[in-house]
Amino acid sequence: MAGAGDEDDAVRAEARAVLLVDHEGGEDNAYAALARAHALARAHPGSAIAHRLVGDLRYAAAARAVRAEGAVEDREAAAAAHLRAARAALSEARRLVPDCVDIAVALGDALAWSRMFGEAEAEYRAALRIPLPVDPARHNASFGLYGGERSTANERVMEARDRARASYERLTIEELVPLAVERVLDVARLDGASEARGKAKSVAESFPTLGRAQHLHAYMDLEFVRSLDPAIDKRVFLRRTLAIAQRAAQAFPNSAVIASFHARLLFVLGDFDAAERECHRALDLKDPNDPQDDCIPPRSISGENHGARLISLACEFHELLNKILMEASDYWNTMSSERRRDSFLRVRLDVLQDEYSKIDRSYAFTMADVQSFVKEHESWRFWVCPICGGKKFVDTGLLLSHMCSKHPRAVLPRLQSVLDQKLSDEALEADDSLDGITLCQESEQQDMIIIFKERSDMFKWLFYAPSSGVAAKPFPEMRESKCKKGATLLERIKEKMKTLPTDKSSTEFAKALPEMQELWHNFLKASVLDYREIILALARSFLWRELKRCMTEDPEVAAKSISTADIDAVFTSEADSAGSTASEENALGTSHAKKDHETGDDEESPHADEENLEINLKTSVIHQESEVHVEDQTRATDTESSDPAINMVESGNDLETKLEDLQIDPNSGSSISASEAGSSGQNDQ
Repeated sequence: MAGAGDEDDAVRAEARAVLLVDHEGGEDNAYAALARAHALARAHPGSAIAHRLVGDLRYAAAARAVRAEGAVEDREAAAAAHLRAARAALSEARRLVPDCVDIAVALGDALAWSRMFGEAEAEYRAALRIPLPVDPARHNASFGLYGGERSTANERVMEARDRARASYERLTIEELVPLAVERVLDVARLDGASEARGKAKSVAESFPTLGRAQHLHAYMDLEFVRSLDPAIDKRVFLRRTLAIAQRAAQAFPNSAVIASFHARLLFVLGDFDAAERECHRALDLKDPNDPQDDCIPPRSISGENHGARLISLACEFHELLNKILMEASDYWNTMSSERRRDSFLRVRLDVLQDEYSKIDRSYAFTMADVQSFVKEHESWRFWVCPICGGKKFVDTGLLLSHMCSKHPRAVLPRLQSVLDQKLSDEALEADDSLDGITLCQESEQQDMIIIFKERSDMFKWLFYAPSSGVAAKPFPEMRESKCKKGATLLERIKEKMKTLPTDKSSTEFAKALPEMQELWHNFLKASVLDYREIILALARSFLWRELKRCMTEDPEVAAKSISTADIDAVFTSEADSAGSTASEENALGTSHAKKDHETGDDEESPHADEENLEINLKTSVIHQESEVHVEDQTRATDTESSDPAINMVESGNDLETKLEDLQIDPNSGSSISASEAGSSGQNDQ
């Protein structure tokens, strides 16, 4: 036994010396290290350390061959030769020590890079099933050579198992499932969607933790529905597809691809509110998956990187939201004036209070308070001192007097003698964009209601903002925001006042006065709190939801047959767009190219580090009038709205604005590496 131990120590010492030579770098050192490693393995054929050394060095040599200069064919051939030698050496080490997780993972990595996916999967799974694994350091000379050695054998075993799980997951995501998907799509092309549908279900059951597999199930079920007799109403079959898509969306909430499929299916079935909510949920995702991970067919989402692909998906959601708006516009145009007036131009106060309770459960805002305020002051709006946040001021003159007397350091008292309050009040009345909202009592039920005055652009005025996701904010938040804006403008006024001439008859004073008056007017506009503002936002949200509910529950709409053409109008033919994708990829730049599994010719090393990319898909909806073509009764007049919510929705209808709103760098590159640090990761230990 002592002799065997001495031999192991000698082999380990020589192996470590070889690794140090290789670590020095350079082509000569690499060849010298390989030669010594092979000599060591021939001299000690029963040593797993020696065979593992050969496998690791050959694996590293394959990576260097891929990155070397020269013709593609030459690099492929060199890499293939190194990988064959690596597989042979690691297979022998695996045979000698079948209970070493570390060696099994290294062999799995070599097989995966050689595109021998079935064999690689078997090795990873076998590695995870080893009941009593040996210490990886016993058969790997690199442990501790470069520092950072684990303190215990158990920790080293746990690390090897973690690497096995990561490699297996990566293989499954990047190779096994995409191959299974391609096979199902091939079956669909050759034997029809009915045959492929069952196989897609099997793939979903085999890979329950992968979104792409679940997406495939829903995708192929939809293809089956499409293939049915054109005369058949597809609605009942689509309900089954929807159930599959809903399960997938719930199981994989960060998949924007699955959310897009789910939302479009809801739209086809006429559940417009649910479709819109799914769109906004997806657009609000803080860290969405790379669309490339879940799309069907694989690589069918356009974009050269993670950010660009997310932009493509965001545009899909915008298009669907615009479709919902167009459907609503068409439905609105079919309504009689009486129905519009009775159902959408009046809202009870208790309904508005319920709507507010959804965003704020406190009693900071009540319709009873609004009613009392309007009755007492015959006004909807008031100001709060932005400095002390005290009582409400309906009169702007009293507000100015309060600030000058109570806060003379922030608002110079001289300001009172400079401003013409009458001009400011007249300007405020002239630009009252919320005119047309009245409070009255309904004669029949004696309920207090809000009535909206009919206007030429009624559909646009009521529904553009809520359809874009603009919602009411809690009243305390609105109040705080107004106070902050007011305080900022007061600071500007104070700075201007310091340079204002004291002589009111001077030319300089006359020139500065209009600017001072405008600053004060801007302060009043920015800091005013108008109850109608929050009432309108609450009413818009409620009425937009009511309109979508009416559309969905309309008997005529529900009775309408759903045809294949209806489905195709929402679901583009992704299969056609993906057909040529694989052939366009560089032979050395992708692990998905169809090559002989012996070549192992992946230019991107399997040891490439995975980049961290946190991308926020949240964006405000962009209603492009050129695309929406809303056919309401206002089209001829094309009335310009002064409503800030509507104007905000209509702004930014180009790609540059979308990029800014999306907060995505289109040049960012996020990729899941073909294989993580298998052998090299072990060498670094």
